[in-house]
Amino acid sequence: MIGCLFAFLLQGVEGKIATHLVTFSGGILLAITVLSFIPKNQKKPDQVIETQHSQLMDAVEALDEGFLLFDKDRKIVVANTKVNEMFSGMGMAIEAGADRLKLTEAAREWFNDANQIGKLDEHLLALKESREKPRSNIQWDLPNGKKIHVTERFTLDRGIIATFRDVTDEHRSQAEIKEKSDLLSKVFESMPIGICVYDKQKRIVDWNQNYVDLMDIKDGSIFHGIHMQQHLEANYDSYLDVGNSPQEFATTVIKRHQENVQSRLDRKTHSGKIIEVQRSSLGDGGFISTFTDVTLTRTAQSLLEESEIRHREMVELSPDAILSQKDGLIIYANEAAVKLFRARDMHQLIGKPVRKFFPFKDHESLKDHFGSADSFAAGHRISPVSSQVLLGFENDVDVEIEATAMLYGERPVIQLIIRDISAMKKAEEILLKAKEEAEYVSQLKGTFLANMSHELRTPLNAVIGFSEIIKNEIFGKIGSEKYVEYASDIHSSGIHLLDLINDILDLSKVESGRQKLIEGEVNPSILLDECVRLTTPQQEKARVEVISKLSDAGCTVYADQKMLKQVMINLLSNAIKFTPQGGKIEISSSFRVDGSLAIIVTDTGIGLKSEDIPKALTPFVQVDSELSRKYNGTGLGLPLSKNLMELHNGTLGIESTVGEGTSVTITLPKERIVLSAA
Repeated sequence: MIGCLFAFLLQGVEGKIATHLVTFSGGILLAITVLSFIPKNQKKPDQVIETQHSQLMDAVEALDEGFLLFDKDRKIVVANTKVNEMFSGMGMAIEAGADRLKLTEAAREWFNDANQIGKLDEHLLALKESREKPRSNIQWDLPNGKKIHVTERFTLDRGIIATFRDVTDEHRSQAEIKEKSDLLSKVFESMPIGICVYDKQKRIVDWNQNYVDLMDIKDGSIFHGIHMQQHLEANYDSYLDVGNSPQEFATTVIKRHQENVQSRLDRKTHSGKIIEVQRSSLGDGGFISTFTDVTLTRTAQSLLEESEIRHREMVELSPDAILSQKDGLIIYANEAAVKLFRARDMHQLIGKPVRKFFPFKDHESLKDHFGSADSFAAGHRISPVSSQVLLGFENDVDVEIEATAMLYGERPVIQLIIRDISAMKKAEEILLKAKEEAEYVSQLKGTFLANMSHELRTPLNAVIGFSEIIKNEIFGKIGSEKYVEYASDIHSSGIHLLDLINDILDLSKVESGRQKLIEGEVNPSILLDECVRLTTPQQEKARVEVISKLSDAGCTVYADQKMLKQVMINLLSNAIKFTPQGGKIEISSSFRVDGSLAIIVTDTGIGLKSEDIPKALTPFVQVDSELSRKYNGTGLGLPLSKNLMELHNGTLGIESTVGEGTSVTITLPKERIVLSAA
């Protein structure tokens, strides 16, 4: 075999083999060069041949690439170990003597990729038809995961030299680079800020879509390689306050870039956005500009600044004294505080303990107001406390102190609002004095009315008594019937006047709080029957019918019988008075859900307007109606009845419809109901 290889290498190609092999691999150059130095037609000893062959094989084995040398019959003459490592798993050894066709068939059985199998089929067909040509720059994806780059060349005697370069790592690196590049591209495009990259000649290298959107870049005004000057001029109309011409705008921006390595500014667009533009230099002399939409931030910042200005003005112009204290020491005071504490200016108060301006007796109640803010959350409010501001020899000022924990810069502080309430205190004193005087006058009025009522009762009783004697002719006949008629008028007028005086007396007792209940068990049914009988003369005179529909459920109530009777007579009298002839009055009772007892007096009278009901319950006020003019009265019946029911912890309510009638309901609470045993 060595002889065959030697013969092949020396068949007219000594001195040229090195040239052919060096195109495939520089690693084999040394061994082939040895052969090229042997003079032509010089016979070589076997030992020399063996040495040179050994050197050649060492060089082939030292290659980083796989190496195959086929003779013109397509049999392997030389194969290094590297090529076998690359094709591990193929199932056929790649060694000297192996046939190229057999190797290709074995490879076809090994491959599982249809595309590559198709290529092998074409190669097999070419081999079988003896029209094979060396393949150049062919890449195979081997089933064992390796990627192999193959290059083949003819030798002078139509043999084939093939080199196999393992490019697996290169492809993996390229894939990783592409993956990273794709990732960077995605990040570049998905970043929430706009980005535009320039080279050192100020030509655009790259940009993302956010830059186009944020800066309202016009179509066709940006492309790779466009100069910054041209780009800025084309988009001049998109921005506000950027100079008087496109040229001035572009020149100003470029000049600023040349003067400042780092720069930052805000640019406003006609679409209403505020974009922060920031420039940073790159290492190769280029630079990158970033564009951030700060519209909301700047707007909020502007509003905050305006709010702070308004707040400062409000604090300064506030009529209330406003202090800020940190750990008990004054750190700020407005003009009102300066005036309240009689200081020359704010600086005379700064650093002073706030508690020194207030009485010692109030220090305990004001400890949170004058203490540290560290234990309170921002916005925490401390309950207002009344105190006084000490002014030395001057009169002390009554104040109310309200406190709120807040942040003053980075520091937690207590803000005090000190309100001068001395005028309010004086007003309270005046109101209290007026109230006491009013109560005293009311008490005098009640006493006067009570005394006056008693004083009037005595002569009235005499008038009523003597007129009754004369009217009834107890001591003999009177000469003229007119005297009897006059005596009767005197008697009825006296009784009416006595009723009015009694109502006034009762009302004055209730209002003055001197009316006392004489309580006991009262049967409502019996009481109501008695009241109906007592008003019979009024019923007959008015020609109205009174119907009783009291509940069958027997019970008694714990109440003042005289007062309850007075209430029912008042209600029946009013119903009779304001019900036309032929009308009906109904008395009913029922138990409510809450256990209270309700007694209802319903008439078919003229009724009341809803706005007149409060008047009917007001003492000395009469509702203006045709029927009310027919009867005298002071308007005390319903108000007195309402007060008497309230003395029993009960109620009196009115429901009425004009032209249909009125329903008056009195209720006694559950606590006053005594149910009878079944």
